[in-house]
Amino acid sequence: MMIELAHRGLHQLPDAAGQRIQCQSGTVWITLDHDTRDVVLEQGESFSSPEHKRALVYALSPARLLIEPPVGGKPVVRAATSLHNAFPAARAPVAA
Repeated sequence: MMIELAHRGLHQLPDAAGQRIQCQSGTVWITLDHDTRDVVLEQGESFSSPEHKRALVYALSPARLLIEPPVGGKPVVRAATSLHNAFPAARAPVAA
């Protein structure tokens, strides 16, 4: 997905896990919820995080970003769904 941000524009990724943010032009500042790290990307640089956290991308100058989804979608959700379907008895309430 290609994103264009005006100077001081903001884009939110609700779950940045596995997504690759590539700066095509301009400069952006990226911060993850509850993370002390801050990342600044300039043209040609990229960032990705394995953590399931919200990312805020702020344009320090007009910027164009390519945001690539995680490879294979969201494996954690897919695995949980597969386990849920594989063990239907586990969904039944347990008697006390």
